[in-house]
Amino acid sequence: MSTGAAVRRAPAVIWAICAAAVVALSAGGMAYAARRAKRRHPPQLVAPDLARRVVAAARAFASAPSWQAASAPGAPATAAAIEAALIGADLERALAAAEGSLAADPDAAAPRVWLAWVLLAQAQPTAALAQLAEAARRPGEGTALEIYLRARAEHLAFEHASGAVGALPPLVTTGDLAVVTLARGRGSPTWLTGSTEVQLSAAQVRAAVGGHREVTARCLTGALDALAAAPGFADAGYLVARLAVKAGAVAAAREMFEILAPRMAGRPDADAFARDRSDLDDPSRAVTAAKQKPVPAGARRSTRLKVLP
Repeated sequence: MSTGAAVRRAPAVIWAICAAAVVALSAGGMAYAARRAKRRHPPQLVAPDLARRVVAAARAFASAPSWQAASAPGAPATAAAIEAALIGADLERALAAAEGSLAADPDAAAPRVWLAWVLLAQAQPTAALAQLAEAARRPGEGTALEIYLRARAEHLAFEHASGAVGALPPLVTTGDLAVVTLARGRGSPTWLTGSTEVQLSAAQVRAAVGGHREVTARCLTGALDALAAAPGFADAGYLVARLAVKAGAVAAAREMFEILAPRMAGRPDADAFARDRSDLDDPSRAVTAAKQKPVPAGARRSTRLKVLP
């Protein structure tokens, strides 16, 4: 393989190296990083206009009525049943309803969008993206739900590729720590010291940091677009808040978290939301947790529906 080809593949190749090296870093070094993070704002990774959009979206959300995807025009007949099952964290029932809807109308876009939502709840972003791609080939404009799911699925797939697990990984992942560690090299060759020593070239460092910035900004833009289409959509608001933190727009993210809080009670993601707010207040615990080797997720995809690939 040529040197140029190796550099082009760097974002995909070095994530495992970066994550492993960061996990192996000493506890003292991580605690020092956490103390520094509490004393100053993290670097801004996206354009300031996105931070301003987060603040505007938070304030619009505060005055908007709650938006339910099942009540939107074009939702499939089983939408209310799927949404109720998701709210009740009954993923098997949600999957059965979503697959039944698709089996009844395999040529329509909406059932695939709703199946993608269930697949994301089961921590299967790649399968969700496949369903969204199929939905995009059908006639009609993308709905707020579809826009939101595409942003969430793309970012979750990115996080899984860098070692995270679950449908809602922690607010600070090992991959996020890897980017912070690499960015401190200021573009020069960087050593990551752990159980082994790894040296990354300046080009590899730029590729990794740039890849994180690009994906975060693109998915944050998508989440904001979904929230603009449905200002009271709590799921999109929560995604905006999480991605704003990863983009370095912490003050804007904090405002979004505070405005979201009253509407998160009783939701299946309420515990994850509380965890994220706690980690935002005290990042040292999240940094410590990000050093731990993740446990593989146990969610499995149903194979009962024959029309699915």
